[in-house]
Amino acid sequence: MNFLRGKLFLPLISLILLFLASSLLMAAPETTPATPPPGMVYVPKGYFQMGTASGRDDEKPMHFVYTSAYFIDKYEVSNADYMAFVEATGHAKPQYWQDEKFNQPDFPVVGVSWYDAMAYAEWKGRRLPTEAEWEKAARGNDGRLWPWGNKWDQGFYFYFVNISGDQDNYPQTAPVNYYQSGISPFGLFNTSGNVWEWCLDWYDRQYYRTSPEVNPDGPKGPLKMKVLRGGSWINDLDGVQVVHRARNFPSLKNEIYGFRTVLPVQ
Repeated sequence: MNFLRGKLFLPLISLILLFLASSLLMAAPETTPATPPPGMVYVPKGYFQMGTASGRDDEKPMHFVYTSAYFIDKYEVSNADYMAFVEATGHAKPQYWQDEKFNQPDFPVVGVSWYDAMAYAEWKGRRLPTEAEWEKAARGNDGRLWPWGNKWDQGFYFYFVNISGDQDNYPQTAPVNYYQSGISPFGLFNTSGNVWEWCLDWYDRQYYRTSPEVNPDGPKGPLKMKVLRGGSWINDLDGVQVVHRARNFPSLKNEIYGFRTVLPVQ
């Protein structure tokens, strides 16, 4: 009998801990948020729900993560942004610089590797977001799967996300400041669709099972691949859930990978 009571007691403890963590998510935001630099938004310190309980294997388990406060780019880095970097530093131009489908000034820069993205971020005095920082900024604190909320919140036509097909007005990439109705709870544009975004972390399929609770920054490397988040213009609507994780070699450059940057709050 005592043995059975012990077995019943353990799930009860888990439920209590989950309730306490959930209560932390509902805590009031900081009363005096820092002023973001131009083009960035402020994400306050605190807990959020990361991952899912029923998604793909590398998205499990759902767990609560604490991040320190940070600023993150409101938009994906554009071709105009990146050109200023190239002109100032002599860094190599992106792979699709001459392709009119991708090289418009207000479109996200593509054809850049993780190393290119890091070089740009360092030139700006910043870095790439960790996977946790990226997901928190895209998802908010309520466990949603898309930046805007539920799958069909914005109606039948996809004027809130750039995905596969032509119903969203753009067959490939779209301007970084388009799809205002699809912004995240913290005000970020295009965290679903448009381009996959490089993150700071090395990729480990099992990382969520061992990651630290406070400011996780990925498994210790070097490993083979870096994390990408957010989906792109070639994915369907289910493929751009903000919990989805992708990975590729950090030297790879293609037409569906871009990035945004982060500046920690001191």
